[in-house]
Amino acid sequence: MVRRNRDFVAVPNVIGMSPSQAKRGAARAGLWLRGPEADAGPIVESDMPTGVVTAQAPDAGSLVHPGSALAVWIDRDDNGGGGKREPRRPLPDPEGNKDVFDRL
Repeated sequence: MVRRNRDFVAVPNVIGMSPSQAKRGAARAGLWLRGPEADAGPIVESDMPTGVVTAQAPDAGSLVHPGSALAVWIDRDDNGGGGKREPRRPLPDPEGNKDVFDRL
Protein backbone atom coordinates (compact mmCIF):
# COMPACT_ATOMS: atom_id res chain seq x y z
CA MET A 1 0.00 0.00 0.00
CA VAL A 2 1.36 3.41 -0.96
CA ARG A 3 1.02 6.19 1.61
CA ARG A 4 0.74 9.86 0.81
CA ASN A 5 2.64 12.59 2.69
CA ARG A 6 -0.55 13.72 4.42
CA ASP A 7 -0.55 10.37 6.22
CA PHE A 8 2.61 11.47 8.01
CA VAL A 9 3.61 14.25 10.39
CA ALA A 10 6.97 15.99 10.74
CA VAL A 11 8.82 15.36 14.00
CA PRO A 12 9.41 18.63 15.86
CA ASN A 13 12.80 19.63 17.25
CA VAL A 14 12.46 19.37 21.05
CA ILE A 15 16.17 19.46 21.90
CA GLY A 16 16.89 22.22 24.42
CA MET A 17 13.34 22.24 25.75
CA SER A 18 12.16 21.25 29.20
CA PRO A 19 10.36 17.89 29.26
CA SER A 20 6.96 19.59 29.70
CA GLN A 21 7.63 21.91 26.73
CA ALA A 22 8.76 18.91 24.67
CA LYS A 23 5.60 17.02 25.59
CA ARG A 24 3.44 19.92 24.43
CA GLY A 25 5.43 20.23 21.19
CA ALA A 26 5.11 16.51 20.52
CA ALA A 27 1.36 16.60 21.24
CA ARG A 28 0.87 19.51 18.79
CA ALA A 29 2.47 17.32 16.11
CA GLY A 30 0.25 14.37 17.06
CA LEU A 31 3.04 12.41 18.79
CA TRP A 32 3.58 11.21 22.35
CA LEU A 33 6.71 11.56 24.45
CA ARG A 34 8.57 8.64 26.02
CA GLY A 35 11.91 7.92 27.63
CA PRO A 36 14.82 6.40 25.70
CA GLU A 37 14.29 2.82 26.90
CA ALA A 38 12.77 0.54 24.27
CA ASP A 39 9.91 -0.50 26.58
CA ALA A 40 9.26 2.98 28.04
CA GLY A 41 5.69 4.14 28.27
CA PRO A 42 4.45 7.69 27.87
CA ILE A 43 5.94 10.38 30.11
CA VAL A 44 2.99 11.55 32.20
CA GLU A 45 2.55 14.89 33.96
CA SER A 46 2.69 13.31 37.43
CA ASP A 47 6.15 11.84 36.69
CA MET A 48 7.49 14.75 34.62
CA PRO A 49 11.26 14.99 35.19
CA THR A 50 13.06 18.29 35.43
CA GLY A 51 15.96 19.15 33.17
CA VAL A 52 16.60 19.68 29.48
CA VAL A 53 16.06 17.42 26.47
CA THR A 54 19.51 16.68 25.04
CA ALA A 55 18.65 14.17 22.28
CA GLN A 56 15.65 12.76 20.49
CA ALA A 57 14.70 9.91 18.19
CA PRO A 58 13.54 10.09 15.48
CA ASP A 59 15.40 13.20 14.36
CA ALA A 60 13.62 16.50 13.88
CA GLY A 61 12.07 16.78 10.45
CA SER A 62 11.60 13.03 10.03
CA LEU A 63 8.20 11.95 8.74
CA VAL A 64 6.34 9.52 11.00
CA HIS A 65 2.79 8.27 11.40
CA PRO A 66 0.54 10.33 13.67
CA GLY A 67 0.37 8.73 17.12
CA SER A 68 4.01 7.59 17.00
CA ALA A 69 6.34 7.90 19.97
CA LEU A 70 9.07 10.51 20.26
CA ALA A 71 11.90 9.22 22.48
CA VAL A 72 13.84 11.82 24.43
CA TRP A 73 17.02 11.81 26.51
CA ILE A 74 16.90 14.23 29.42
CA ASP A 75 19.84 15.78 31.26
CA ARG A 76 18.22 15.93 34.67
CA ASP A 77 18.45 19.06 36.77
CA ASP A 78 19.28 17.63 40.18
CA ASN A 79 20.39 20.91 41.77
CA GLY A 80 23.82 19.55 42.62
CA GLY A 81 22.42 16.48 44.36
CA GLY A 82 24.29 13.93 42.28
CA GLY A 83 24.97 13.03 38.74
CA LYS A 84 28.15 13.72 36.84
CA ARG A 85 30.98 14.61 39.18
CA GLU A 86 34.13 13.43 37.42
CA PRO A 87 36.39 14.33 35.79
CA ARG A 88 36.84 17.60 37.60
CA ARG A 89 38.79 20.34 35.85
CA PRO A 90 41.32 21.32 36.94
CA LEU A 91 42.26 18.00 38.45
CA PRO A 92 42.73 18.03 42.23
CA ASP A 93 46.27 18.25 43.56
CA PRO A 94 47.27 14.68 44.58
CA GLU A 95 49.43 16.14 47.37
CA GLY A 96 46.68 18.53 48.51
CA ASN A 97 45.68 16.81 51.77
CA LYS A 98 48.78 14.68 52.30
CA ASP A 99 49.77 16.38 55.58
CA VAL A 100 46.29 15.79 57.04
CA PHE A 101 46.41 12.09 56.27
CA ASP A 102 50.01 11.80 57.50
CA ARG A 103 48.84 12.91 60.97
CA LEU A 104 46.18 10.19 61.22
